[in-house]
Parts: sequence; structure tokens; C-alpha cells
Amino acid sequence: MQQTVGKPEAGYVKVDHPWFAHDLMPVYRWTFPKEATDVEFRAAFRAREDWGALAQYAVAWIIDTSSISTAPATQRKAFAAHLERFEDHNMRWNAGSALVVPNAWLHGLVTAAFWISPPKFPNRAFSDPVQAESWAKQQLSAKLAELS
Repeated sequence: MQQTVGKPEAGYVKVDHPWFAHDLMPVYRWTFPKEATDVEFRAAFRAREDWGALAQYAVAWIIDTSSISTAPATQRKAFAAHLERFEDHNMRWNAGSALVVPNAWLHGLVTAAFWISPPKFPNRAFSDPVQAESWAKQQLSAKLAELS
């Protein structure tokens, strides 16, 4: 893991995986690809879990599912298992996860994953990524105010 270039005083940590963007830290963008192997999914989850061991500060997430074209049961179960393993971090530090879900199929996919492992952190689905980003930033601001 590496510290954010240009923000060393903040101590923000990058998620060491190509599916994650760090341009808005401590708002993190997680963009899922059109399709990926189970091994690739597990690598992303492992990278986020490794990040979580270091990132002990308030964050928000923009989780972009808009490119996903396939989601086998193995990957849905793996995502739910990741959420369970990551629950302590989410409960303590996640101000909110804004999910970009631009169609009914993707909304159903997210609903199914959350049915297996219901999130205990604020979350909301958006069809528009700009609205998702705005909401994530608002959630983070509120969390930071609460922690002050």
C-alpha cells in the first residue's frame, strides 16, 4: 500500500488494485469491469480488506456497477462473504456507499447481494454517477462532523 501523492499529511491509503480510483480520497471509487473471473473478484476483495487493515479513518464509497454484464452465483456469494468480512470496518468508518446501478437488472443484482449480507452502513442506489458522488460526499461530511 502506498500513501496518496499530494496528501501525505492526511495519511490516506490507496487500495492496491486497478478497480479502485483514488482521485477523491477519502471518497473511494470502486468500478467493476464488464466481466471478470472469480480469481479477479477475490483479488479485488483481498486488496480492499488489506486496505481496511490500514485505513482507520472515515471514508465514503462510490461503487459503480454500470459496466457489469454478468454476475455468476459464485461472484455474488463472494461479494456477500467479502461484505461480512469487511463489516467491522464498514460499521466503524464507512459514512456511506453510493451504488451506481443504472438499470433494473443491476438493481436486482445489488439487491440479491445485500439480501445475502444486509449492509449495516448507509447506502443508496443511483442511476446517475454525479448524484452518487454528491451523496457520498454529503455522507462523508456528516460523518466527519459527527466524529469532530
